[in-house]
Amino acid sequence: MDAFERIPVDVRWKLAAREVSALPLAYRRAIRDGADDHLYNEVERAVWREQGREAGVIARAFGMPLGNAREVAEAFAAATRLLFGPEYRYEIGDSAPGEAILTVRGCAMTARAKEQGENPLAACNACHAYTNAAIPGLNRNYAPNYRSAICAGDAACSIVVGPARQ
Repeated sequence: MDAFERIPVDVRWKLAAREVSALPLAYRRAIRDGADDHLYNEVERAVWREQGREAGVIARAFGMPLGNAREVAEAFAAATRLLFGPEYRYEIGDSAPGEAILTVRGCAMTARAKEQGENPLAACNACHAYTNAAIPGLNRNYAPNYRSAICAGDAACSIVVGPARQ
């Protein structure tokens, strides 16, 4: 057994996801001080939109259904938990007809911000860019609508997955 194989699979996942969830803060510390806020925010959004598109790749690779709002919310949450680890805790419920509500009770990015003494709001730009790309990437007929956010001080994130405005 090589050294890598000695690390249990679940521990590998938790450690890798922990590092991914810390990326927005690392970028912010490394780059933001030397760039104006607008430029930095645009670059950060571009990076996280690309990461968000991976949710569709993951969902399709594992044959997840993507035909309605609930299926899109479920695929989004599963792919996001795969990428960000077990700290990403969520529930999915039905909202209005044709909509699903995703309630996120645990966010790895805000957890990393708090651990590092950063303002959790620093994770918001990256999270929204990720989510705004991921949901339509799963099904272009759906888009997120944010009702609350952990990074903004709310107890949970509440995201309605509903029909995209054309």
